Amino acid sequence: MGLGNLKVQVHTGDDALPIENANVLVKDAFGRILYNLTTDNSGNTEAVALFAPDRSTTLSPTAPGPYYGIYDVEIRKPNYITEIIRGVQIFDGIDSYLPINLQPNPYPNQKLTNVTEIPDNKLHSPDPRPQPGPIGPAYSNYGTNAQGQMQQPGFNMPNTMQNDFVTPSPTTLNAVIVPDYITVHLGSPSNTQARNIRVRFIDYIKNVASSEIYPDWPNNALIANIHAIVTFALNRIYTEWYRSRGQNFDITNNTGYDMAFVENRNIFQNISNIVDEIFNVYARRIGFRDPFFTEFCNGTTAKCPGMSQWGTVALANQGMTPLQILRSYYPRDLELVRTNNIGPVQESYPGSPLSVRK
Repeated sequence: MGLGNLKVQVHTGDDALPIENANVLVKDAFGRILYNLTTDNSGNTEAVALFAPDRSTTLSPTAPGPYYGIYDVEIRKPNYITEIIRGVQIFDGIDSYLPINLQPNPYPNQKLTNVTEIPDNKLHSPDPRPQPGPIGPAYSNYGTNAQGQMQQPGFNMPNTMQNDFVTPSPTTLNAVIVPDYITVHLGSPSNTQARNIRVRFIDYIKNVASSEIYPDWPNNALIANIHAIVTFALNRIYTEWYRSRGQNFDITNNTGYDMAFVENRNIFQNISNIVDEIFNVYARRIGFRDPFFTEFCNGTTAKCPGMSQWGTVALANQGMTPLQILRSYYPRDLELVRTNNIGPVQESYPGSPLSVRK
């Protein structure tokens, strides 16, 4: 048995204003209160220690589990909607923080509560990726070269994926841009009842990485996975994958189509630190402008033509660098580039259909 640490960060107004003197209860799986905390003038609680399974359980895909400790957190403040987060994940030797944005209660005489259930990590369970069909990994690996000309990939696609690469997308942005914000659809692309939320891009990447992989993996495996996550998201934005189909979002949180994103989940500090360093670094093929479509799956209960998440652990343990790990799964001419083109994205859609913008 090991220990991990959790700190809760409470803000309001889209995280703009810290909330002081919020009451934070940390509970175990049986509902017993382990800590009764109060936020300081920065909106933060102290970091508290929580039991977690030994780290060795997260380093092998055949480990029987459990893989992390599970806790519930309740955040209360007069005149605000109470937030209850169930399933907060704690790993041995890992610091994490839980960022919560409290919303003012529009009915002060009523107690309103919002409950979030953090789902299990999919690394040890069936994963629906990849999802073929009308919205899937279709266009990306055709791409544009440095002159903005459409190019086909110079490597053979697996037969099972050939149909996904028949027709290029009718449009791309005129440059690769790391957006300030990304709009995430909390459901499948066809689910019109699902909400859209607008999230800072860097926070989106931290959330996805904390949802997709284990934070105590070897550092080079973490970096390789985060490069793939950043590149996947930038590909969706660059190709206007959903916008060009009349949708009002950039990406979904449905892993049948995109990557896991869990609203109100806890973030692992070491993952957060890596993302701060490489959120604007993406993978592309040498001589091409496009962010490569970095398809991935867990590699055990789900297999795909792209990267195996569990496979990155073995390769990192062999001493491979993040780029070498990526080249093991994607084209050998893949390169990592850093862009300082960070800001709002001027989209082609909605509007009349456009050809590739050069």
